[in-house]
Amino acid sequence: MLWNERALIEYEFNYGRQQRKAVARLGFPERDNAFEDEWVCSFQIEGLKDGRVRRARGADGLQALTIASMAVRGLLDRLKMIRVENEPYEVVFPRYLPFCFGVEFHRQLCQMVDECVTRKKRQISRRRSRRN
Repeated sequence: MLWNERALIEYEFNYGRQQRKAVARLGFPERDNAFEDEWVCSFQIEGLKDGRVRRARGADGLQALTIASMAVRGLLDRLKMIRVENEPYEVVFPRYLPFCFGVEFHRQLCQMVDECVTRKKRQISRRRSRRN
């Protein structure tokens, strides 16, 4: 299916043993004309078997964009041997911590990630101070 809207992100990459070309696209979120209280954000990975344009829905533009970005990230995570010239896809489409198990669980995950980041920063700081 053809992409016929403005793209917020177009991310070109090669994947698989044969290094097939593909493009991941993420559109700008916009209000849904059919449902005024919903927003939609289009996304696509052209170059896969099913390269159709999909739409993520959310309560606001940021939520729709986040859901679309998460969907692209999930699809890219399943591919093998991704090669790019620029940033890795993990930087362009970051992983988000889920809310689907409730806010308390989300906060626990955030705390665990923060603790891991703090430990890593301390580790790097200690290595640097030993070198100096």
